[in-house]
Amino acid sequence: MTTAGAKKIFISDIHLGDARSFGGAHPYGWCRSNIPHLADFLSEQVSAPEAPEVVILGDLFDEWVIPTDLDPLDSFQAICDDSDNLPVINALRLLAAGGRLTYVPGNHDMTLSIADPAGTHQFMKTAFPGIHNGSDPGLADGVYRSGKLAAEHGNRYTLFNASDTWTNPPSLLPIGYFISRLVAYKVSRTGTAEDFHDILRKFIMKLKGNLNFVKDLFDAVAQDAGLNDASPIDMKGIAGFPGTVGGIGSLYEQLIEEWKKHRPDIDWEMAVIGDVGDLHPAAIHVYFSIFGSGQNIVIFGHTHKADLKKSYILEMAPAVENIHLDLPCRSIYVNSGTWVDSAPYCTYVETQEDATAQRHNVRLLSYYPSKTLLQEGFVKL
Repeated sequence: MTTAGAKKIFISDIHLGDARSFGGAHPYGWCRSNIPHLADFLSEQVSAPEAPEVVILGDLFDEWVIPTDLDPLDSFQAICDDSDNLPVINALRLLAAGGRLTYVPGNHDMTLSIADPAGTHQFMKTAFPGIHNGSDPGLADGVYRSGKLAAEHGNRYTLFNASDTWTNPPSLLPIGYFISRLVAYKVSRTGTAEDFHDILRKFIMKLKGNLNFVKDLFDAVAQDAGLNDASPIDMKGIAGFPGTVGGIGSLYEQLIEEWKKHRPDIDWEMAVIGDVGDLHPAAIHVYFSIFGSGQNIVIFGHTHKADLKKSYILEMAPAVENIHLDLPCRSIYVNSGTWVDSAPYCTYVETQEDATAQRHNVRLLSYYPSKTLLQEGFVKL
């Protein structure tokens, strides 16, 4: 593990798929054309003179974006072995071998750990010798901590994508897994790229006032994909789930009521805001409120929307932003964005403590098509 003052690089939401996601008449994988850019980026970190630690904040692998008529994945091995992914896999192995790769789980790489969350960690240790677990290996949702910095995937604050331990135990799969498969089915049939987050956002905004909100939304996404209640969902290798669209929709019908019982830590309406792409309110609630955890830098992924939000020690944020004063922030929330093919992506977060200046710098950058500083800020050490 790198020392406290060393540079840290945070990336997330890569979404590598297996060979099926690259082939066929209509490839449905989210990350194909950006793989060479990510491989170049990781290779630069391998050879960087300052030897940064690279922290993956979830969704390195994608076991969710599988059309409903295909067998689901229950292992990461097929993704690691696919020749299209090898440039990225090999660069990650070099970082791991040098003790400079840390992994925190996300939701799209959750399937392997349905009954055994530690299974994901064990696989990563075997596939990438030298890798560090960024969180408790017994947990499906993990938090990476370094001093007053905390980083996690962020899905556990979203209604549709947080680990669901109550609907169908011992499974952890939330309804978002099945929505992802519905959308992947549509893409595999039409060849038209679809952003899962955009589709979810569209139907949430349209149906959020409905009495039977969750099932109505699931049915609407299914209909948009050309499926109905009787349409099958292939669940081979994943036991305990209905095999039809209608069965799955009914299974999660009481999601909001169950959330209220099992997740008193975050309001379900705030969790819906996380699903439409804004996790900043959750970060404030969990980490920056007066009841928070003492962190002053929080990094999430999940939303695919790179962003950096600063709260200043002096409550004069609008004026500070306008005149660009070099003042320390009280807290910084930053989202690492994603490396999937839709633009403008290929973003990452860079942090580094500067003992001389007594500041902890945070930068949000893009890598492709050019390396560009998007936003930055700092907190006091």
